[in-house]
Amino acid sequence: MKRWLILLTVGCLAFAGAASASVQKGDTNIEVLGGWINENAASGSGDVDVWFLSGAVGYFVTDNIQIGAVAAFASIDTGSDMTVYALGARGKYHFMPTNQWVPYVGGQVLWARADNGASTDGVLWGPVAGARYELNAYNDFFVEYQYHLWSGDIGDTIDDGHAILLGIVHQFK
Repeated sequence: MKRWLILLTVGCLAFAGAASASVQKGDTNIEVLGGWINENAASGSGDVDVWFLSGAVGYFVTDNIQIGAVAAFASIDTGSDMTVYALGARGKYHFMPTNQWVPYVGGQVLWARADNGASTDGVLWGPVAGARYELNAYNDFFVEYQYHLWSGDIGDTIDDGHAILLGIVHQFK
């Protein structure tokens, strides 16, 4: 019984980290996230498969509020291959910034250019929500939900979609 209790205690200590303010005013972050997502094609023509990769640089203007620049790449199978490049801005509000788990909500607006033989452009925008988990003083793992709304000429091909993405953040304190 004592060995089992000691093993349980050691296991709990492995998961209990000492969070020293996961995010703070003045921190700069570099983040990379990606995954496979499903978007709804415009005009009710079904769903499209998307490989999505995004990178961002963010700055904490307060302990809770982060603003940043974001770049994204998507490879979309709409019957013919379409590649999308996007640049824009993102803002996030972080709840409980001193915890090891830091949930957040925010929004993003990106100008996007798509190429599938003919080039079109438009806007990718929508809300984001997620949670960061502090791995150590400089790196966090995070999972993020994004709701994508497409407008402009790209909106003629892709309507909207949901994404659950995984990523890693490196902080400069």
